[in-house]
Amino acid sequence: MNKQELKRLIDDRHRAGKKVALSFCSHVPEEVLEAAGLCHFRLPYMEGMEDSASRILINNVCPLVKNVCDICEDPALSEADLILAETSCDGKKKMYELLTNQDRLYFYQVGQGADRDYVRPLIKSEVRYLIRELEKRFGIAVTDADLREAAKRVNEERESVLELMAVQRAFPPAAYGMEIYQALEESRTLPELKDRTSANRRAREAFLARKSPVSPDARRILLTGCPMSGVYEKIIHGVEANGGVVVAIENCEVMKTAVRHFDTEQENLMEAFADCYQNTACAIMSPNLRRFALLRQLAAEYEAEGVLEVTLQTCHPYTVERDRIQQLCKNELQIPYMAVETDMTDSDTGQLTTRIAAFIEML
Repeated sequence: MNKQELKRLIDDRHRAGKKVALSFCSHVPEEVLEAAGLCHFRLPYMEGMEDSASRILINNVCPLVKNVCDICEDPALSEADLILAETSCDGKKKMYELLTNQDRLYFYQVGQGADRDYVRPLIKSEVRYLIRELEKRFGIAVTDADLREAAKRVNEERESVLELMAVQRAFPPAAYGMEIYQALEESRTLPELKDRTSANRRAREAFLARKSPVSPDARRILLTGCPMSGVYEKIIHGVEANGGVVVAIENCEVMKTAVRHFDTEQENLMEAFADCYQNTACAIMSPNLRRFALLRQLAAEYEAEGVLEVTLQTCHPYTVERDRIQQLCKNELQIPYMAVETDMTDSDTGQLTTRIAAFIEML
């Protein structure tokens, strides 16, 4: 999605009488925004933004943080009603404090101690704070019934992502990873959850209805690491132009988010929020045992022959965690592993392609 497309969507939603919220991280509870009747877009990356980061931030900052800064500051998106400033990443957390228009921001605090007693109460209190803020800011009421129905719709979308990704378990996979990811990128631009769910399921049926274009000899690659939106083309193309096929994408925009489930039958909805959102296999969590468990599961289910980890420059949580992921692949999963570090430009495409090609040839 580019800013002209998003501006059009914001204008369309306003004409339909709806408010628009933007967020940049899967820690933000989408169920609350849906229950409040907001049109919500989660934007890991956007193209064509004005360069605001260079006047606000130092140069040595994660490219994702720079892109989020550009999105928030771009005049074309000034009509968005709410920006969820989550504190998952220290770079983003401090960047949000420097933005020009603080009135649109709402800071959502994210707990990072995966095994600490405080995390569940923090999630529950932050959800309550968010509900109260939306009710106050937009003059609405968010009921338990609204939250349960919204959670059902969010669960449906998550399940549709898992169903779409599951076509890659076949031999050969039903599609190239690039096709899967582009289908997901397109569905994310739709303003309604039900439409995103339907789009994912239509894409799945289309892939299953045709003969697979993937060679039976293509090496099966599991992607992991940082958010992929700004770099997916050069990474996935590097794999699939050189004898590989991406069969699973653990990264934030795909499996890591979709495997969470909200128990809509739970009597205490705040407990259900804590159950769901504590189960986020993010590198900011310490210890991050859930990510290792998820990688074990995906490597087995998709019969991966190699793991390719993608980290963004100066993204310290994922970069530092690479060593333990490498040891997991070597000592336990016993499949080859390679890590690449990149940014959201095309300057390193040739070098990345060469390295990825050599990795796949080694397989």
